[in-house]
Amino acid sequence: MPQVTTHAIVLRRADYRENDRMLTLFSPSLGRIDALCRGCRRQKSPLMAASEVFCTGEYVLYQSRERTTVVSCAISDSYYALRSDYERLAHGMYALELCQAAVQPGQENERLFLLLLRSLAHLCYGTAQPRRVTAVFLMGMTSLLGFRPQVGRCARCGRPVGAEEAQAGAAFSPQAGGVLCASCGAGERCTLRPEDLRYLQDIMRRGLDSLGSDDQCPDALFDALRAMAEERLEAPIRSGRMLP
Repeated sequence: MPQVTTHAIVLRRADYRENDRMLTLFSPSLGRIDALCRGCRRQKSPLMAASEVFCTGEYVLYQSRERTTVVSCAISDSYYALRSDYERLAHGMYALELCQAAVQPGQENERLFLLLLRSLAHLCYGTAQPRRVTAVFLMGMTSLLGFRPQVGRCARCGRPVGAEEAQAGAAFSPQAGGVLCASCGAGERCTLRPEDLRYLQDIMRRGLDSLGSDDQCPDALFDALRAMAEERLEAPIRSGRMLP
């Protein structure tokens, strides 16, 4: 049976039998892969580190009809520093679980894979607040999955929404998938100030490069972005309960 080598990240692990683990991997070319990692829980196993969540590297996999097995791994990063900061770890785990729900077996998605790795790098090695990193990740992920949030026009009536409209009472609706004008947004929980609208438009335009600015993501807007992403995925994201 053939072997395949692919770059991948461990999204989830579960102990299996006495010394094994079942891994959920995300490969940019092969999508989501469920793989058995034999003997990785033994103290001197060369696969011990490769079976931990966040581990990224070149995985050699043995594929048969019944099961995929990890043969070896050349680790490129483990994002180990996340484990020393609860808030950053919680946001990293949330991003992993979002990808686990979004990616299907055999589905190529290199852009989402790179977005995930860049977001984890910002969480692990950067100085931007974790909530800002996750907000950008949520906007980018929903766009890549075909649900691009509307931030320049009202997501219901199509009316252009700018700073003046935000001053009059614009809002963000998870159900509508974007910004609403003052008329359509009446009664929405997440209202937008002009600076909030500019923030959304900036992260939509520049993605993770926008983290160099000082703009903040208000609590209500962050919760709305989470609700929008989780609603589109149609899956409960349990690690979201860990977010501070």
